[in-house]
Amino acid sequence: MSDREPTATERTFFDELSALVPGLHDWYHADPDGTPWMLVSHDFVAGGGIVRTLRADYDGNALRGGWSPANLNWDGGIRAHDAHIDTNPPAGLCHDNVEPNQAATITAQWFATHIAKWNLRTDS
Repeated sequence: MSDREPTATERTFFDELSALVPGLHDWYHADPDGTPWMLVSHDFVAGGGIVRTLRADYDGNALRGGWSPANLNWDGGIRAHDAHIDTNPPAGLCHDNVEPNQAATITAQWFATHIAKWNLRTDS
């Protein structure tokens, strides 16, 4: 569930990202101090149900991503670090000081790589 409307930076990031990787979900949150951040997710489905969820957090500066520990059931409104998500490469995503266009390109490659690996695994 989104807590608020996206900022201009978040909109730029998500518009570019979703043009590169269609079908992603966007969620908009704010820290207790009011700092806005967003979460982008992709659900991996098998047998008619969600089996894994990949998520990326972006706050206009920091980009963090990894596998949701609960398919966003309890961690959807919690930043990746606070949800203890492994953001270390190669499976994770961890970049600082990234502008929205660069963040979108990096995140698109990351999602596309995981989606391609999943598709190879499930198509075999």
